[in-house]
Amino acid sequence: MGELPEATCNDCIFFGAEGSDDRGRVVGRCRARPELGTIPALLPCCSEVELRRGREGAVAVAATVAAAATATATARRRTAPAAASSRRADLTRPTCGDTSGEISMDRNGLKQVLRELLEEETLYGYPEMTPRWQEGTLILKPADAELQSKEIPLEAFFHKIVMVRDRLRVLEQKINAHPTLTDADKVEMQQYVSKAYGSLTTFNVLFRSKDDAFSSK
Repeated sequence: MGELPEATCNDCIFFGAEGSDDRGRVVGRCRARPELGTIPALLPCCSEVELRRGREGAVAVAATVAAAATATATARRRTAPAAASSRRADLTRPTCGDTSGEISMDRNGLKQVLRELLEEETLYGYPEMTPRWQEGTLILKPADAELQSKEIPLEAFFHKIVMVRDRLRVLEQKINAHPTLTDADKVEMQQYVSKAYGSLTTFNVLFRSKDDAFSSK
């Protein structure tokens, strides 16, 4: 019996086809990884893969090792004591793991690993989500009952919120360090940044640590 074909995004429940590109390939978006934008349906699956019903025995999941590592890391975060959770990864205390053994990956696999490194080893650390919201779903429900609701994994939504927070912090730093802006200009622009922070405090409930959350001060 030959080897099973490698699982692709099209085999995953998170992928939704939206049409074809100029090369005739089916493309769409991933609900679990919305930051990827439009991707080919036949892209090798990532560690977030959840196979569609009936595809479990028909494909080989190439990201098994990555998925197992992700599941293990998630389990450790959920079961770790509160004191340990305060030691988030940052540049002075980077994420560490087992580097023994050999691995192989294609170009897309390398890009996935680099994305995870950039996300986890960010200047601001790796914010943790409040356990009660993990694996939850954000539901956008229209007032018209005949219209379809949209569901967004809370982990994906949380990731977007964190990106907005980090970009605001970078903007704040650039304003304060700008060589040609006057002090009055910096104060005026800082007020807009502070108001943006204040508007986003609604989402502080998603952050496990208050130090990671938005503050208008």
